[in-house]
Amino acid sequence: MRTQTLLLSILLLVCLVPAQQLLAQEPPSTVIQAGHMLDVKTGKTLDNVTIVIKGDRIVSVNEGVAVPAGATVIKLPNATLLPGLIDAHTHLTFDPKFGYDSLAISVPKEALIGAKNAKITLEAGFTTVRNVGA
Repeated sequence: MRTQTLLLSILLLVCLVPAQQLLAQEPPSTVIQAGHMLDVKTGKTLDNVTIVIKGDRIVSVNEGVAVPAGATVIKLPNATLLPGLIDAHTHLTFDPKFGYDSLAISVPKEALIGAKNAKITLEAGFTTVRNVGA
């Protein structure tokens, strides 16, 4: 009985140490270096902006900050960064090529059209929309 308890303890210890090491690892860092960025709070354009992202979170936004060691760097020296735009009047599930025939479109087809239009809208820089009439 004592041997089994000892073996179980050793097994748990061997399994927990790598698990703790995995949990302690820092998420990967990504740094975006842009030529300009619109600061919507002040209404000014910042130059030589460095954005540090760890995992899926923005950690800092500063002008001309050094790059952390081991970070993936994205250089956009000629780009101007903007916050996500808002469109308060959209019809995501509407497709103009259908015209009045859209009255007969099924709900699943309308959902597919909406997903396509949402992707197009997001790629155009709009991160928030208000979908009206759907």
